[in-house]
Formats: sequence, C-alpha cells, structure tokens
Amino acid sequence: MNTRMRRLLLPLLAAFAVVAAPIAIPQTAKTSSASRKAHEQILKAYGVYADQGLQDYINELGQRIARRSTLPDAEWVFVVLDDDSINAFTTGCCFVYLHRGLLLHLNSEAELASVIGHEIAHVTQKHPQKRQTQGILASLGALAATLYTGSAAVAELANIGAQAWMQGYGRENEMEADRVGLLFSTAAGYRPEAMAEVFEMFKRGERFEIDRARAEGRQPRVYHGLFSSHPAPNARAIQAAKASAKLEKGPTGGWIDNREAYLRRIDGMTYGSSRAQGLVRDNRFYHAELGITLAVPRGWTLDNQRDRLLAYTPARDTFMQVTVEAVPPTQGPREFLYTKLKGADVRSTESFTANGMQGFTAVTSSGSPLDNGAGPVRWAVLYRGNSAYLFAGASRASARGVPEADGLFKSVVETLRGLKPAEFPLAEPFRVKIRTADASTRLEDHAAAVPVERFQKEELQLINGLYPNGVPKPGSLYKVVE
Repeated sequence: MNTRMRRLLLPLLAAFAVVAAPIAIPQTAKTSSASRKAHEQILKAYGVYADQGLQDYINELGQRIARRSTLPDAEWVFVVLDDDSINAFTTGCCFVYLHRGLLLHLNSEAELASVIGHEIAHVTQKHPQKRQTQGILASLGALAATLYTGSAAVAELANIGAQAWMQGYGRENEMEADRVGLLFSTAAGYRPEAMAEVFEMFKRGERFEIDRARAEGRQPRVYHGLFSSHPAPNARAIQAAKASAKLEKGPTGGWIDNREAYLRRIDGMTYGSSRAQGLVRDNRFYHAELGITLAVPRGWTLDNQRDRLLAYTPARDTFMQVTVEAVPPTQGPREFLYTKLKGADVRSTESFTANGMQGFTAVTSSGSPLDNGAGPVRWAVLYRGNSAYLFAGASRASARGVPEADGLFKSVVETLRGLKPAEFPLAEPFRVKIRTADASTRLEDHAAAVPVERFQKEELQLINGLYPNGVPKPGSLYKVVE
C-alpha cells in the first residue's frame, strides 16, 4: 500500500466519495456493538464500491468460508470498499472489509478465499481488541469533525485509519490467523497453496517499490518497513507453504482454484479513482456525480484523495486543498467561512462570484504548514447547489501578509465550474478488462493506457502477477487497463 503525503491543511471528511447502497447491518448479540458503530464510520470514510454483483459474489464466498469456521452461526458481513489500496481488515465480530485495490491484484478465487479466511480467523481468535476498535472510532471521528489547528498531530489524523488496520495484531497473531484461516479456506475446498501465492504478490510489490525507489533516488517504502508488526511476507509465505504441505489429501474432485471465473468477475472493475471519487486527467479534476470540474497550473501534482483534492508544486512549497460538504441551512458563503475559521485572525475578506456561483474569501494570519503554522492561508468557499466547496491555499508569506501565491490561488478557485456535456466522458473511470493472450501478446503494447506517470508496463506486470520478467502465456487470461 503506497503511503500518501501528510495531510497538511484542513482535515475535513468531505463528500467526494459518494456512498453506494447501504450494506445491511445485523442488529444481533452475535455482532459486536463497537464493530457495528465502526462499520457506519468506515462506510462513510471509504464508501462502498458500487457494483452490487461483485458485492454479492464476495458476500457469498465469505459466508461459505465463515460456515466452515468456528463461528458458523455468527452474523457475518463482507464489504468491498471503494478504495484502490491493497488492504483487507476486520474490526471484530463479524465484519470483514476488502479494498477493491486488493481484488485487482489477486488472480484467483482461491487467493481471495485465503485472504477472507485470514480475516475470519482474526475474528474467531479474538485478535481485534476493544481498545483497538475504540482507537479506530476516535481516529475517524476526529477526521470528520476537527478543523485545522496548526497542530501536526491533527494533520496526521487523515492517514491514521488505514495505518491502524494495516498495522495488524502483531507477529504471533498474524501467524495464527494464517494457520487458522488456511484451515477455514481449505475446509471450504480451496487450494491451500493460494495463501502462499498471496504473500508472493506482496513480495512482488515490495520488489517493485525497491526498484522504483532506486530509480527515483529515495528510500523504499516497503510492506514490512511501514508495518513492522506484520511478519515480513517472505516469512509468512514460508509458513503458509509448510502448512499447505500438511494438507496433501484434497477434496473429491480436487481443490478449487477458479482463476478464470475470478478474473471474469472482476472484468470491468474500476482502476484508480472511481466515478464516485472523481478523476484526474492531466491538470484537471472531473467529477460526474457532482457535475463539476476544476483545474490547477500545469506541472502541479493533483492528488485525488479519499476526502479531499490536494494540489502542490514540484518543490512542494505551494499547496492547495479542496473539500466539499453540504451547505448549512440559513448560512450564506460569508457565514459559512466565518464559522469554519472561528477563533482565527481573519483579514482581507471579500465576497465574489465565479461562473455564476456565490463565494466568499478571506486570509488567516496563521495556519500555513510551511511555517509551523505561523504563515498566512488563503481561504475561499463557493456555493454550487447544495454543495459548499472549500479551498485553502498556502505558500511562503509575502510582505503584504498574504501567501506569495495568493493571486494564483484565486485564479484556481475561479476555474471551478459545471461540466459541459462533452466533458462527462472524461469523468468516467479507467477500468480493468480481461483479455485472452496469444503468442504475440506483450504487456508493453497495453502500457500507454495505464493512467500513471511512470512504470506503466510494470504496473500491468504487477496486477497480472508477472513482475518483474513474466509474460502472459498463450491461451491464458490477463488484465489490461482501458
């Protein structure tokens, strides 16, 4: 899972991620009340991936494996989250979450079953402690409610949720979840070696990160380096392989793998940002469901995060952030912004209009992440329908007491407008498509369509389990991005 740069401005939980149809929450004594409460927060924070067919498939598979666990009668909930990171987690009885980014990197139903079995085992072995669940809730609550205060600790909250789940439960508990989860998935008939193959997938990701870091002249951000409480994938792969070797007698008809069936299931899955999250193309952001677009100067990085849009210069000495929330009743743009900036030293206020939208802008004398909170920040809000778009911009302070890039910030705010009919296709996400290889198939022929700046071929190799030198075998299915 790639790390995001630190959130540096206003950590507001925004509505860029539009939640799909709600997942039913069982209200029984067999599910933890703390986990039910966390479930609601998780769905708000991540969003549910809007593919009911895929949700039903994951739920059916999860229930099948759960029935083979030591909690067969519990009320289990399995959800695919609308997030492209490689992650799966549980908060306790009996909720299991899989990020769609993980599904993209798996290559068989047996691999998926081993992941689900592992998470079920965390629950049956009671690894999620009450204090951890409370910590998750506190993190999400702070993310949703806290205004920027100039505190680095508050700024870090925007990334703490995913890290808390990825950190796991310590080496012994993770190894136990491997062993017990393998029993559950194999009891359901799935090929046991698939668990080792999942860890091989993590190892390939590590190798790619090390190779990429070397090419970019930086330190690698690898799985066991970031999350030291997890066993290194290599150690886990060895243990899983040994455990698999003890299960020599398979079920009648052989072990289930279902590679082709699984790949057909994820045909058309979103790659990168989803339609509900909006898309970045070059220097412009498009969001079909909100019906808006905006642009930043060419050469800037435009980072579409779950809860905000973050833009910054190559030198990272100038930042802008955009969040969106519902327009409060009876509040105009001026009252809205003053409410957000309550207690700050507000100056240079002005009402304005942009593309038919009413707005208000101001500068606070402090709050910039570039000066330990001491520098000025340009704030602006635009009302469009029932949505309030909140902008914050920071750069070095000028002699006038405003950010040095103040004029540029104002011009970016004014690029916000409604989508034109011809622009709606630009807001449609990239998708994974499944193809059949022949003797002439080369992944590099599909690389140009992958929406990343560098290493497009390597990205295709990763999602196909072929990094660094593998090639699709004639007659096999493989993934491309369109």
